[in-house]
Amino acid sequence: MDELNFNIYNVLILVGIIHGVIFSFIIFFNRKLNSKTNLFLAFTVLTLVFSNLQYWLKDVGLSLNFGLNLFIPFEFLMLPFFYFFVRSYLNKKIIIYKSIILFTPFVLVIIYQIIINSYFVYPKIIDIINLIIEYVSMTFSIVIIVLVFRCIIVYEKENIKYHSSKIKMNTKWLKKVLLIGLILCVLWFLSVSFFESFSKEGYYQYYPLWIGISILIYWIAYGSIFQTYVFNQRIHIRNSILPKNIQQIGGDKKIKYSNVNLFNEIFSYIEKNKLYLNPDLNVSIIANTFNISKGYLSRLISFNSELNFNDYINTLRVEEAKTMLNDKVYNDYTILAIGLESGFNSKTSFYSAFKKFTNKTPNQYKKESEIMNDVNI
Repeated sequence: MDELNFNIYNVLILVGIIHGVIFSFIIFFNRKLNSKTNLFLAFTVLTLVFSNLQYWLKDVGLSLNFGLNLFIPFEFLMLPFFYFFVRSYLNKKIIIYKSIILFTPFVLVIIYQIIINSYFVYPKIIDIINLIIEYVSMTFSIVIIVLVFRCIIVYEKENIKYHSSKIKMNTKWLKKVLLIGLILCVLWFLSVSFFESFSKEGYYQYYPLWIGISILIYWIAYGSIFQTYVFNQRIHIRNSILPKNIQQIGGDKKIKYSNVNLFNEIFSYIEKNKLYLNPDLNVSIIANTFNISKGYLSRLISFNSELNFNDYINTLRVEEAKTMLNDKVYNDYTILAIGLESGFNSKTSFYSAFKKFTNKTPNQYKKESEIMNDVNI
């Protein structure tokens, strides 16, 4: 046996492969994680893993083909599985005929591989066909990325309005995954088209792509599990903090109060019904609810309060977060889940507002609260 080719780069790639296999098997055998969405996630990770493993074995000088020139085209499986994972993650129906269409290229390439192993074909012709398949797989990957992006945009448009009984899935991290996917497609194209001329021997031109895939394995695996974990926590938090009886403002009549009375009525209504839990709450929504103009509402707030509308709403959100951070019932919940369920639309806006109105970060406040609770005990 020739000396094996080991270096720091393919060792890093191997670490990513091992991690991906372990992660996938945890999904398969852990009942708490064994959902349809997570199964699609596990298959996505495994296709990334086996794609890297297949090339890694060749790079280090090993082969499991047992004399066959069979090269499984996992690149035709990665994006279809990811597409179905995203649809399941966003609670979208998975259509059977689309499944058949998306997996057809993989089946066709496998048939091609069997044919060239069964019949003599000139090596030059095989090389040309393989190169064509490589470019087709790149195009196929980009098409699926576009389909996934379209699916995300449709979901965001369908859920643009806030509903107290429905929590919108976080889609920002998915867009980042798609961006990484596009970058990897560019690296893939460069590796096949240009880098090969700089590396005549071995597979060194593919190292940036394979290491990128290893990074993608970590991103998808932990990103999905973390986002699902936060989502489930938000469901539990919302069920516990939403008021049971929502006060309704009846009729289309213009409410006739003096300025102070109307001001008190408006903010009593906001606080009682916890409207500030809506991250999209704005002056227009409240003005429409009370059948008054935005300009009038803004003047009403500035006349009767030292805070503007946004600051006033954020103080209510901060107080909601403080209540949960002080309550032992929420000790096992992440600070991010608490912030999002207090009405903030991101970790950044939560931390910024909390610091502004308390001069402390949520973490500092929670630690001080725990110390005070221990002292009182």
